[in-house]
Amino acid sequence: MLRAVLPSVLAAGLLAAPASAHPAEPPRVLNVQGVHNVRDLGGYRGLNGKTVRYGRVYRSGSLSEATSEGLALLKKKKVSLVVDFRSRSEIQNEGNYKLPGGVRRQKSPVEFVELAGILATPSLNPAITAMHKAYRRMAADPKARKEFARTFRAVAKAKNPVLFHCTSGKDRTGVMSAILLMAVGVDRGTVYRDYLRSNQELEAYNQGIIEYLKKEDIDPRLVKPALYVQRSFLNAWFDEVKKRYGGFDKFLSKGLGIKPAEKKALRKRLLK
Repeated sequence: MLRAVLPSVLAAGLLAAPASAHPAEPPRVLNVQGVHNVRDLGGYRGLNGKTVRYGRVYRSGSLSEATSEGLALLKKKKVSLVVDFRSRSEIQNEGNYKLPGGVRRQKSPVEFVELAGILATPSLNPAITAMHKAYRRMAADPKARKEFARTFRAVAKAKNPVLFHCTSGKDRTGVMSAILLMAVGVDRGTVYRDYLRSNQELEAYNQGIIEYLKKEDIDPRLVKPALYVQRSFLNAWFDEVKKRYGGFDKFLSKGLGIKPAEKKALRKRLLK
């Protein structure tokens, strides 16, 4: 079954994964049953020495396998808005989900199709090349920029916590996290550390995929670059931002259309 759907799931941003416990983790890692890679963006040092507040914005993988207990925890955390970056085809592949009463869902589809067909090419390069293309497109594509801007404004205006997710919680979710953290003055090195943390959170599940591929006589090296994040992927996004807009601040204003008052509102919302 997994082999049959793997190409389309790869094109949609990989597979949903079960959550794992993190008994010794810092408070930014949440164990939400049925959901993987759930993290609080709080605790990072931002503008003027201020700190990003805990409990204001969360990032995660898909909620399609969330248990009732997992969703109840989000409710307990007072999450009132969930932003779903998955495309329609991803939702069809993974399944939908129903949120607890009082939690609103914002569908903000950002296509992630560059991985389609990589299993048909007997080379190790297509996956990495596809990931670089996908990240550059997330900086260039008007539809993607529209949804990132929409989410930026939703976080800035929210009175209660916001959670945003894609499928694995590493690529589109990683870019959105970078946008928010950079906008409140978190240094780029810290942004990369938050981004690369997905590799640790997804390690156990990714190893399961690799073992499955071996049993199906599929060279896991063809897929492995897409299962993890790499510094070069986020580099590609930043490079495209600089190429098209001259830098991150101009990307916010010209690429996303964020006004100074909206950036100020985000900083007021997230920093203390």
